[in-house]
Amino acid sequence: MAPALKRRGLAALASGLALPLLALPRLARADAPLEVIASDIRPLSFPGTDPSTPGRRGITLDILAEAIRAIGRSPRFTFLSFGDAVDRARSVPGTLICPLGRTPAREAQFTWVAKVVEVPQAMGTLPGKPVLDLEGARAVPRIGVVRNGLQEVFLRQNGLDNLLVLETGRDLALALAEGRIAAWYATEPEIHQQFNAIGRPGGVRTGPALQSIAAWLAAHPDPRDQPIAALRGAMARLEADGTVARIYRSYASG
Repeated sequence: MAPALKRRGLAALASGLALPLLALPRLARADAPLEVIASDIRPLSFPGTDPSTPGRRGITLDILAEAIRAIGRSPRFTFLSFGDAVDRARSVPGTLICPLGRTPAREAQFTWVAKVVEVPQAMGTLPGKPVLDLEGARAVPRIGVVRNGLQEVFLRQNGLDNLLVLETGRDLALALAEGRIAAWYATEPEIHQQFNAIGRPGGVRTGPALQSIAAWLAAHPDPRDQPIAALRGAMARLEADGTVARIYRSYASG
């Protein structure tokens, strides 16, 4: 074989070998667990296994885990405080977060992948104290809300500034139980679940729903290699076949 032809043949062979080698990292990523940033927002999401709901991770994460498995991946949930989870998801490309509420202020900060479920928001107060609607909330000295949450935005938009902002639902449950705040505005099921978690089952009651917030799966505006379209399709199928309603009912009844 002439030297020039031999060199071209070797180059073609090397090029052909390089293609599958270059593809290996992408194939490895496709088989890797899909990581989602979450926070302790009971019963929407909670770390580990809650003794009251063995083997489960909360309404939104159980639904999301079904969607992730439906596209041939496995889920891995990393828990941070809610404020830190939001900060991470809007600053680190490729990050997924669930659950997250969608607002005009957040619209451009995230890629909105799919709505998971809608949940009511209400004021939690201690037994023996009045349940609160929006007008009643104006008269109390302190209302607790979580940092970076939609609840703070809603109350401030409605003219309330008697707010105490804390990091986690557990912090807020303790603050209410200890009398450091008069009310806690949050996802209605979370208020009861967090009181269960601090050893005060039945130690709180909630007023009327003041708003309903959709809990979303979202991603950084640059989702990188995340399977956004596949997740959207899987979530739509779970909604259509009744899986979302079944999982929600399992927590509401249990």
